[in-house]
Amino acid sequence: DSSLTFPLVVEGELLAVYDRKFTAPRCIDVGPSCDSSLLIVGVGGIVGEGTESNAPNTIDGCEDYSIGKRGQDESIESMKVASVDGAFLSVGEKARIEAYVFKAKDTSSRSNPNEKEYAHFWYAPDAKSKDWSHLRSTSFDPESGGLMRLNLNFTLQPGDSTQAVRLTYGYAESRYMGPCDRMDKYFDVDDLVFEVNHGAIPVPSFQYIATLDSPLPNHSKSIAATYDSEYTVPRCFEHASLCHGGFVLIRGVGDEEENSPNTIDSCADRTGSSSQNFESIFFMSVQSVTKEIMTVGDWVSITTAVISPTDTSLRPMPADHQFIIHFYYKSDVVSSWKYITSRFRQPGLDSGLFSVKYMLPAGSVHVVRVIYGYGPFIVGPCVRSWEYYDVDDLMFAVFDSSLTFP
Repeated sequence: DSSLTFPLVVEGELLAVYDRKFTAPRCIDVGPSCDSSLLIVGVGGIVGEGTESNAPNTIDGCEDYSIGKRGQDESIESMKVASVDGAFLSVGEKARIEAYVFKAKDTSSRSNPNEKEYAHFWYAPDAKSKDWSHLRSTSFDPESGGLMRLNLNFTLQPGDSTQAVRLTYGYAESRYMGPCDRMDKYFDVDDLVFEVNHGAIPVPSFQYIATLDSPLPNHSKSIAATYDSEYTVPRCFEHASLCHGGFVLIRGVGDEEENSPNTIDSCADRTGSSSQNFESIFFMSVQSVTKEIMTVGDWVSITTAVISPTDTSLRPMPADHQFIIHFYYKSDVVSSWKYITSRFRQPGLDSGLFSVKYMLPAGSVHVVRVIYGYGPFIVGPCVRSWEYYDVDDLMFAVFDSSLTFP
């Protein structure tokens, strides 16, 4: 058969990335869920010595106010927004906030010992307006301490396609709290920005059929990559709005892949002998969101099609192993890889299309990397500890207006 059919859907959980504009974790795509992952682990200190990356992770500059330590005192560890029915997050539909907080282990030495802890949920239907509405509050005794899961269902309201939720969590006097009222020395606040559908919901059953040996449908500014023997990767040499690797250059995995491994640093595939039995990347493209020439400062979308193994019954399936797709980029060929985000692939599905977005930093020649494999969640541009994986790069030209010529 000369064609493959797969659903045109973004599958699995969306993992947020830190957004410099909103100064908070953000999922740029619309999906069934948005997860902060490890971005808000810990708490910012009142003198800037906390353990939370990019603290305070709020869209309006509301800051943590804590003298506590992670693992001993109050902190928010993660947040997730998910549709209740598993469909794409959409206005008018029910969604659920899931959060993990760390309860204090011992409050006996505090000036007001043995008080309750308080969690307050807030919602902004328009993240740009930063106008918070109170959803619900809850309280509990610290007692034994440790991680605790909090859940809250709410209805997604009209406003903007970019929305946000907030959790404020603190001790004692934190009972008297607006969206940013710091009234105790043990207080953490974090936001999560996500996208919702305002119009028609993407139809998961849509089928995109592509002939293996033919290019994508013609676009006025689309280019099919050719193999660059110097950098040993598929490359689009000219400026374009869309650069794609076709359905031949990276098809397959390991020895059956043409010009394997198709990476600029010789990171090699690690798998079996056939893409029909092991994880493989079938297609890659990068395209400007505006459909104009890819330019520094613009958002672009990386799209990849993957094929999953047809039978994993003989594999060990430890609890921490899963099917994972990592996305990376370089803004030039000599710089280090920058992690964008990851997607999780549901087992039992034979193929699927995935898409993520990132903003183009300065540089005239960029490279994107996709890694698809099976194993524990380990982030790295070449995950050699995974037992099965395929890795491929795509190099493309970016217009940089700062580069002028006499």
